[in-house]
Amino acid sequence: MTADGLVRAHADLAYRVALRVTGCPADAADAAQDALVNVWHHIETVEPDRRRAWVARVARNAALDLVRRRRVRPQPGLAEPVSEPASAAPLPDDDAHAADLRAGIERALGTLDEPYRSLLVLRDVEGLAYAEVADALDLPLNTMKVYLLRARRRFQAALTAASPDLVP
Repeated sequence: MTADGLVRAHADLAYRVALRVTGCPADAADAAQDALVNVWHHIETVEPDRRRAWVARVARNAALDLVRRRRVRPQPGLAEPVSEPASAAPLPDDDAHAADLRAGIERALGTLDEPYRSLLVLRDVEGLAYAEVADALDLPLNTMKVYLLRARRRFQAALTAASPDLVP
């Protein structure tokens, strides 16, 4: 596969990771574009089985750099929700509850500091394997697992605080 094809194959991942870090679609698009330029220049030098984690790392770093340059903290609830597959025929109450839950999740995720937010996004939202997440964040595997446990606990506490009626 050519460098162009490889970049196209990973463009959505770069945008989603950048969106979760910045919390703003416009900033995420800028960060993803910066990341994809870097990816395009270097993707052929990365081992094929490590490319997904490497693209996630480049996108995360580009988004963090953008946030630092603009001195803007990600705004909870401003990120576009991750699209979920549509169910057969949801009831109106189900749609309202799901929208409230998504908004609560976005707010809770927005309250987490780095690297906890990135850990949850890469592992639980994007579905990267533990080794890929550790590689993307340049952490030892066991350290990443401990941080992920802390991130999940902090996220649960933030979600409960933000939307106590939504959490069982």
